[in-house]
Amino acid sequence: MQGSEYDNVVWDTKVSGDHEANGTGVDGRAGSGADESDEHSMNGKTGGVGFDVAYGGEATASAGRGSFSVGESSSRAVHRAADEPIPDVETEVTVDQPRKEGEGTNNPYVTYLVTTSRTNRATREIRRYALRRRFQDFAWLHEQLSKQFAAFVIPPLPGKHRLEYLTGDRFSEEFVGRRKHGLERFLRRVLLHPSLRASHHVTVFLEAKDWSSEYEAKQPKSENSGVLDSLGDTLMNTFSKVRKRDERFVEMRETVARLEDNLTRTQKLYLQVTKRQQDLQQAYEGLGTGLIDLGDIETGMTLGLVEAGNALKAHHVALKQLADQTEDLFLGEIEEYILYCEAYLEMLKERDNKQAEFEDLTEYLQQTAAERDRLTNYQSAVGVTAVTNFIKGKVRDLRGVDPAVSRQQRIEKLAERIVELESAVDSSREGLEMFSDLMIEDYDVFGHIKQHDFKRAFSALASSHIAFYSRAVDIWKSVIPELEKLPVD
Repeated sequence: MQGSEYDNVVWDTKVSGDHEANGTGVDGRAGSGADESDEHSMNGKTGGVGFDVAYGGEATASAGRGSFSVGESSSRAVHRAADEPIPDVETEVTVDQPRKEGEGTNNPYVTYLVTTSRTNRATREIRRYALRRRFQDFAWLHEQLSKQFAAFVIPPLPGKHRLEYLTGDRFSEEFVGRRKHGLERFLRRVLLHPSLRASHHVTVFLEAKDWSSEYEAKQPKSENSGVLDSLGDTLMNTFSKVRKRDERFVEMRETVARLEDNLTRTQKLYLQVTKRQQDLQQAYEGLGTGLIDLGDIETGMTLGLVEAGNALKAHHVALKQLADQTEDLFLGEIEEYILYCEAYLEMLKERDNKQAEFEDLTEYLQQTAAERDRLTNYQSAVGVTAVTNFIKGKVRDLRGVDPAVSRQQRIEKLAERIVELESAVDSSREGLEMFSDLMIEDYDVFGHIKQHDFKRAFSALASSHIAFYSRAVDIWKSVIPELEKLPVD
């Protein structure tokens, strides 16, 4: 991440009873910045969600105090002292106030105000942070979490490669507004995950005023075991399909695939609804214009026709608002969960590769041990092995190698290889078991987050329709008095 020149505000608030006293920001700016962030932070009922997370700016946050029951992560990615208390803290986060930066330069971009409020329920102490972040900063957080939690599926970011980028409209109010909501949903999901929210990278993202190189993740140097090196990349790339599938992950794959299929159908059907709504918008607007024009001709009914025409135009506006809200708050959620499913299916493939690697290493160990035992017991080889050994024996005879000495050397080399393979098999088994356990843990958390998000998405869908029809009733009620005034013989 590059250094940031975004404006930022950090301040503390002490709460006594139900009253708050705003403190002065650390940069001395207590006025508008604090007030704006207060509005967003306290807007948690609609724009933010409270989460029980570890309190404080240190990286030693607890991983196990969620708004749903999830134990401390077995990933051990975040360590804390055994005697360190775990305070009861609620965190609210909002993403708001998009602002275009770098106007007039070759690389303009949009920043968003990320407001975080952490409330210690025991002491009623509140720490608030209001800092501007751009999309690349969110992408940085996603990347760091992906590296830190390799067996977890990190919540998806809102899609970057959209039509708006191709048409040059990525700074339009509509696109920026949708991205804003998508970024807020991303942070909500991260904070709902008991392991992810305890990451130091999350603390840095939400609280750090200075983006400096010390926050850049250092790329770990890969360490390959001797036996894997000796097997070579060619052999490692030939690992075949999983021989004995774990039913837990078979069921997980089937469930995720069905979810993705249902969400894709839902998305497709609702896009059809949206398209028809757009057609209706144009029809209502045209019809409204037609009635107003008719009022110029029918002078005795001018007021009534104009009122009806204006009502149709207002209905067109209300219908557009409905389409925009559902596309943003409902379809946006559906699209992100399709990406979620795709990521889970990819993670399951990675786990299959690890199991196939373990099975192939195990088989190779068994074959090597069998060859050693055969040579030790002076047994004859069979099948392909017999032909291979016969050819190798003839080559040794031509070279004048003593068969007894050659057999003993081969036994010693096989014994060394067996030791290496046993270590590799143990390491592969442990890695597979840990990866599998973490995937199951993460999938369980995913289920809770999904319930939370689906409740919000379908509540937004219902609320937007209720608001639309209530608005429609009010619009057409206003027409009735004018129509009743029309004289009827």
